[in-house]
Amino acid sequence: MLIAVPSKGRAGLTTTDKILKNNSTFFIPDSEYHQYKGLVKNIVCVPKEVQGITATRNWILKNTEEKYVVMLDDDAKNVGYNFLDKRNTKKVEVREEGFWMEEFLKYFDLAEQLDYKIWGTRTESSPRGTYPYKPILTKSYVTASLMGIINDGEYYFDESFKVKEDYEICLRHIRDKGGILAIRYLHWENDHWGKDGGCKDYRTVEMERQAIKKLIKLYPGMISSAKRKANEFTIKLNL
Repeated sequence: MLIAVPSKGRAGLTTTDKILKNNSTFFIPDSEYHQYKGLVKNIVCVPKEVQGITATRNWILKNTEEKYVVMLDDDAKNVGYNFLDKRNTKKVEVREEGFWMEEFLKYFDLAEQLDYKIWGTRTESSPRGTYPYKPILTKSYVTASLMGIINDGEYYFDESFKVKEDYEICLRHIRDKGGILAIRYLHWENDHWGKDGGCKDYRTVEMERQAIKKLIKLYPGMISSAKRKANEFTIKLNL
């Protein structure tokens, strides 16, 4: 199993490696090797001709022999699981590497039993992002901030999407397979906008808006735009 963490411009600022100290592999631009060297344990340099997060994700999938690949962002913040205590949701923080390795393998096994190729979770901090009373859903989106892919060549990211590439692959999987394995009792929150580097350096309002319009056109009836106060770029599944 490969735990792949694409990272750019965040040497010394990453946090995912503090949780998955031994088993995470950071995929960084070749030009940044000396910046990351000694700060994270496992490093693979991505060639300079591979530009953008979507192309990087595909390069990772095509350049490993591992069947199971977990994509994680480099800025994990609060991680663990939620459970129901009577009628209240309780959050448990878990930063033990062994726990997460066991969890990831469990979801790959379950995905294969369902004849799915992708599993994952939502990674926002909003309470609606987790549902301990419905711990597993098959009609939901998952994000590449924590996404498992059975790497047999069937699914790659659409490189015409510079952002929202994870939404596109989810919609395609749901269309092809009839569902997707969404683990909704986990919480895996990231700190995307609190640090320089990563997506903060390249995402723009117009880029996000155009990606959503393209998704709605590609998958008519499956999704719609659902602006909320906290997030202008929320997508609603109509499934």
